[in-house]
Amino acid sequence: MSDKARLNSFYAVKRILQGAYSNLTMPKDLSGIDRAFAEAIIIGTLERKITLEYVISKSVQREPTEDVAALLMTGIYQILYMDRVPDNAVCNESVTIAKELFGAKTAGFVNAVLRNVCRNKSAFIADINNASADIKYSVNAELYRLIKDQYPNDAENIFEAYFNINPTFLRVNTLKSNAADVAKQTNGTVVNEKCVKTNSAADAVKLLDTGCFYIQGKASQIAVETLDAKPNHMVVDVCACPGGKSLGAAIDMQNEGKIYSFDLHKSKLSLIEKSASKLDINIIEVGERNAKAPNPEMEGIADRVICDVPCSGTGVIGTKPEIKYKSPKDFTGLYSTQFEIIKNAAKYLKKGGIMVYSTCSINKLENENTVNRFLNENSGYSLEYQETFMPFGEACEGFYIAKIIREK
Repeated sequence: MSDKARLNSFYAVKRILQGAYSNLTMPKDLSGIDRAFAEAIIIGTLERKITLEYVISKSVQREPTEDVAALLMTGIYQILYMDRVPDNAVCNESVTIAKELFGAKTAGFVNAVLRNVCRNKSAFIADINNASADIKYSVNAELYRLIKDQYPNDAENIFEAYFNINPTFLRVNTLKSNAADVAKQTNGTVVNEKCVKTNSAADAVKLLDTGCFYIQGKASQIAVETLDAKPNHMVVDVCACPGGKSLGAAIDMQNEGKIYSFDLHKSKLSLIEKSASKLDINIIEVGERNAKAPNPEMEGIADRVICDVPCSGTGVIGTKPEIKYKSPKDFTGLYSTQFEIIKNAAKYLKKGGIMVYSTCSINKLENENTVNRFLNENSGYSLEYQETFMPFGEACEGFYIAKIIREK
């Protein structure tokens, strides 16, 4: 019989390559070391997809079927990028899977390809490192050019950083605990009084029900800090789900005041309510609402507005590698949506109020361009601060934040 973790990896990669979402395709019938091993193969294969296809193209005279290609990719990924996995084990187990699923002839083909990669591992690695950026970093060539044009000195660092294994950041619930205690519980390190980072994500997840913290990216936490929500403020979050920024604002407000957390998707609002309950937060009221159609009865009354818009996700490719294979053409529909949302979200602000516009993207067309257009077309607002965080920086993800003040 074949190795169960590798077999599960093959099936997951096959489904993902056919269009399934990676976060919904992880093995559910594995646990412990087997599950961790399978997930490492799946995620690694996905984030190196174009590179692995390139290696296959250099190793075969005839193109394999989609299923066989998926199996080859999982095997080649292990050989080239998982140093602690013995090459012989990779070959033997992959051949066993091939024989079970495709027959002896295909198993022989798989064996020949993988043994060739094993024999010429150093040459393949060198070839990959000298290849064009789309092959080296396994990314859509047009997407790479977009980022290269916008960040000519940082593009390689950006795409290299997406291969990194980063710590998990935790937002401390200071209503119930403190950073030192959360760091101790999660085997983490205190970043500041509100933030802890840990390399033990699995341990942190097990403790979420304590309500002493929740998982939130560092840059996302900075966005909430930039909002500067105070006790007794009235806050509107126009695209709230899954709710991290609403929750952070509520903690900063010491659970005093009111937060309206709106989202287009009614089915997701319960996520915010459940999280708020765990954290002992009761000032959040959720509601179904299209961010492009603000509630006219609430215009001009909010002290703070959270405007975290739908985006391309180019800043978080490290955790969502499918995004690497999208063309910039796939993003163009977002730009008008983002502008409509920021334009209408600003209507909630009272004079002197603060709106934080944010995305988990580093694409300037979604960020600076959108904010500049808003300011140019809407008088009475000013930009106090903006920053783009890079995935190779301390935040470990790409993110954009703009702080906008309503002056009139």
